[in-house]
Amino acid sequence: MHHVTPPHRLRLTGLDAARGLAVLGMFAAHVGAAHTAFDWSDPSSWPDLVNGRSAILFALCAGASLVLLTTGPGPAGRVRDRRHVLARAATLLAIGGLLTLVPGGVLVILPTYAVLFVAALPFLRLRLRWVVLAAALSLVVGPVLALVGQAVVDMTGGSSIAGLLFTGYPAVSWFGIVLAGVLVARLGLDRTDVLRRVLLVGAVLATAGYGAGAALGAALGITGPVGTMIPVDPSGGSVSGSAPVAPASPAGGPDVVAENPPFPSIEWSRLLDVTPHAGSTFELVGALGVALAVLAALGLVARRSPTVLLPLSAVGRLALTLYCAHVLVIGVWSRSGKPDPLPVLGGWGPFVVLLVAAVVAALLVHRSGRRGPLEALTRRAARALDDPPTTAP
Repeated sequence: MHHVTPPHRLRLTGLDAARGLAVLGMFAAHVGAAHTAFDWSDPSSWPDLVNGRSAILFALCAGASLVLLTTGPGPAGRVRDRRHVLARAATLLAIGGLLTLVPGGVLVILPTYAVLFVAALPFLRLRLRWVVLAAALSLVVGPVLALVGQAVVDMTGGSSIAGLLFTGYPAVSWFGIVLAGVLVARLGLDRTDVLRRVLLVGAVLATAGYGAGAALGAALGITGPVGTMIPVDPSGGSVSGSAPVAPASPAGGPDVVAENPPFPSIEWSRLLDVTPHAGSTFELVGALGVALAVLAALGLVARRSPTVLLPLSAVGRLALTLYCAHVLVIGVWSRSGKPDPLPVLGGWGPFVVLLVAAVVAALLVHRSGRRGPLEALTRRAARALDDPPTTAP
């Protein structure tokens, strides 16, 4: 009797490093002053550089990883791989649902990932032109649907499913980010020529997205942030959980909730906003360009000297465990009311603590040759759906 072993899964150091950088960027966005406008002279405002863009990079890496997880040969291999993805999505949905109960103000991205994983399954083997078309439609039409859907959810109370589709990390528009990851992985992240082209395309998209949005906003007299897809509470923090919460209106921003309005009020100018988490096409395309450039740059570095990226790639291989751990730590920290552990670092103390703990833990797990606990859990959940082992004739 023997077991049929699944095919070897390609491990890309550059992709792991990009995922690790995305996780660390979310640490900075969640514990730093991410909503303070960036200013080179003010280090406390630097988290604004990674705010929103880290989550986009994480979603891009998720799409690329989805391709690498579904490389089984033949019809039987494809069926098995799709079952694995469905099991992983269900596990992420369960973990994400539990994390939404944790206080601390972190809007958990895992439930949206679970939905997008399932939605992306049909595109893993379609012709690339259809992947490009679907990604473009999501990035162009998705923000409009999300804006209208969020207004309706805010007015009616909506549901958890509606919240996943239209608010926070709206699946209708973030689907384009995941499909972009699917596209670049199918083109070949292990090829230098592809990485160079992705780097160039990323730079062009970043310039076009942010530049066009800012130019149109200025031409129409729209300056500064006008809204966000991230629900916020009155005290200013982002809201963890899938229950829709009316966003606080910034100065000059939209007031999307009125007392018993007959129709939802929509601030269409938000479609030109390029600030983090604005959710406009321009912001998503600009952030996607940055993410593509980062992924390609790290891929090129990995091809020359992968050991240089070991701290980041080790974090990337432990991404799910570390992401969940940091949400729990922030929840405990917010409840304790303790001050900054390292006040001499000018507000960067909590991030430095999380950074050091994450890198040390990731390197120890990497050295042991084991998987992280939640990575092992999702793998076991996926393998639980495998067919029984076959018997040799």
